Amino acid sequence: MRRLARHASLLAVLSSALIASSTAPLSAATLQPLPPPAPEVPPAPVVSDPPAEEPDPVTLAATRALPAPEAAPPPLPASALETHQVVSYYGYPSVGVMGELGLHDAVDAAVRIKQLAAEYDALNGSRDTVGALHLIVDVAQANQTDDGLYLDKMSKQQIAEYVEVARDYGILLFLDLQIGWSDPLEDTRRLEWFLREPFVHLALDPEFATERFGYAPGLVIGALDADEVNAVQDFLADLVVDAGIPPKLLVLHQFKPGMLIEPERFDDVPEVEITIDMDGFGGMGAKISGFERYARADYAERSAFKLFYHWDLPVMSIEQVIDLDADYVIYQ
Repeated sequence: MRRLARHASLLAVLSSALIASSTAPLSAATLQPLPPPAPEVPPAPVVSDPPAEEPDPVTLAATRALPAPEAAPPPLPASALETHQVVSYYGYPSVGVMGELGLHDAVDAAVRIKQLAAEYDALNGSRDTVGALHLIVDVAQANQTDDGLYLDKMSKQQIAEYVEVARDYGILLFLDLQIGWSDPLEDTRRLEWFLREPFVHLALDPEFATERFGYAPGLVIGALDADEVNAVQDFLADLVVDAGIPPKLLVLHQFKPGMLIEPERFDDVPEVEITIDMDGFGGMGAKISGFERYARADYAERSAFKLFYHWDLPVMSIEQVIDLDADYVIYQ
């Protein structure tokens, strides 16, 4: 889970100096006669208390100073969703048909999503709102790629650009994997450097994970099983503990039951918050029904709701979305 983010570490070096003191020689003018010695006083007699009984070994051991217990590790920072609702633009750079993010460069997208988040913040009561960019970094392909994975992977240099923009503008960044015929754990490992940043989170898209069905992405709706999700959770949990950062949000897109296989077996990992995104488009009634079925399911620790600017009929208003009380709102 790593990336080209810049880090600086400072080493503090402690030194101690020995200070020697010296006295200048005395001249005759400075010498003074010494006072006569005081008369000797006989010392007072010493009265000793009677010797105490020797304590038994158990009592003696109990009175010895015990070493201080090791300090407990400090608690991890709180989740971003404890006090905030997240609002993001989703997509791929320069490809508008894949989502709103692709209609803007990284900086413009960050500025615009902060403005949208401010609109939510003005209406959603005491809960704060933070903006985010939801970046597709591995894009499923209809034709088999040279490595056989049906997957086009964004360069680390391009991912790094979005990491730095998110840092500069104080927003979150979600890195989205469409998986294809690849292994979600290995794809996540490739992003370790970036995921070490406290503001960078992960999303997996089962729709395009189609290897188990033997078809190219786009020909069938794909799926992820509990073992695959748990392997990614374990990796993220180790990273969170090692880096001392807030829990990772793990977004799983879903709009059909079979997209997540045996979700009741998802591990409960304190360092990872499984966030189910209701990813379907269409009329408001169907979308809300899907949100209640998937994003509010027992296996969902957090809820997410996606809106499609060009495919929803119509696009729900901010007030209508706020009524759902979703933790994470995504605009595609």
